[in-house]
Amino acid sequence: MDVGCTECSVELFNKAVKLICKRSMDSWKNDLSCALATLEVLSALARIKLVDQSRAESKRAIRLICDFVISQCSRPAPSHSKVGVVMFAS
Repeated sequence: MDVGCTECSVELFNKAVKLICKRSMDSWKNDLSCALATLEVLSALARIKLVDQSRAESKRAIRLICDFVISQCSRPAPSHSKVGVVMFAS
């Protein structure tokens, strides 16, 4: 694989995770269907194997995902309990 292509894919991955998590916490935080879609996309992204991912970027991506989960869990019980039920039911 071309080094430029690898760097581009890593950068695209990092930007995608950042955009999805930030948008989910800012604009879509009260929309259950968007929260579920966010979890589905993050689950799919987690299956991607990156070869030249820096440790700092990996930590940043994990922090963003954790922030998203924390923001969902801090919502009132009816909101986040539905997410858990749907996630574990499928």
